[in-house]
Amino acid sequence: MARIPITVKKVASISGVSVRTLHFYDEIGLLKPAFYGTNGYRFYEEAQLLMLQQILFYRELGLDLGQIRATIQRADFEKADALACHREVLQQQLVRMRTLLGTIDRTIAHLKGETRMEGEQMFEGFSVSTGKDRFDGNVRLNGEPHDCKVSAGDTNGAMAAFEFTGTNSGPRHLHYEQDEWLYIVRGDFHFEVGSKKCDLIPGESIFLPRGVPHAWLSVSGKPGTVINVYQPAGKMEEFVREVGKYSGGTVIHEALTLEQLSKLFRDHGMDMVGPPVSGEWRVDGSGRMIRTD
Repeated sequence: MARIPITVKKVASISGVSVRTLHFYDEIGLLKPAFYGTNGYRFYEEAQLLMLQQILFYRELGLDLGQIRATIQRADFEKADALACHREVLQQQLVRMRTLLGTIDRTIAHLKGETRMEGEQMFEGFSVSTGKDRFDGNVRLNGEPHDCKVSAGDTNGAMAAFEFTGTNSGPRHLHYEQDEWLYIVRGDFHFEVGSKKCDLIPGESIFLPRGVPHAWLSVSGKPGTVINVYQPAGKMEEFVREVGKYSGGTVIHEALTLEQLSKLFRDHGMDMVGPPVSGEWRVDGSGRMIRTD
């Protein structure tokens, strides 16, 4: 594979990516050539072709260029691990396509009078309905719905997606082995990611790399709606359902001590590294977090 350097024109030919796009990737630092010739031409080797393949996989998964760059330029980025994740996602998509094909075949047989379909069979493989959880779990965090739309079980652990309606993310935390992507559906939100701060409005999104502390909240204090995607899925479904057990009763940070709450995060692949973005907090004599403002 490309042991001899090849020109940008040849890369465009074999990859289907235009020369102009490859020039743009170079300009924004997403994909640099191996070297430049004395005439200024770009030349690529195997390492660059493999990275271009990664970029195209991430594009197929719906990430924008900023998210792709943040992912592939991480110090711990491993091509083989990323390919394994891509394979799992594509495998799950294949399973879903086969489910839809089966639904089509059964519907045809039903219309021909060969078999009879029950109502729910007509919709196997389609998306989760509005306001519904993937398994009709109806999990609520502090009374606010947190619906699983794509389960780890759907993707063999490659990813999970949730629709969250609420005011904040809870304590500042980080994920050991998961990247997180959020898309704002409704409401304005303030994000703090590492040392950076930003405000997002509906239609905007943000990428939260693994290992980076983050937290966010609704600017107005009123519930908004966001889509959370985790890759890989990790134990987020289990975490959400565990936290949901405290909805409607004593709030979780008062029901559990700080050490118990920290352990809950650790047991599900996260570290709790600070209080929520808003409010003044302290730990009382019983070891529980108390809001003081």
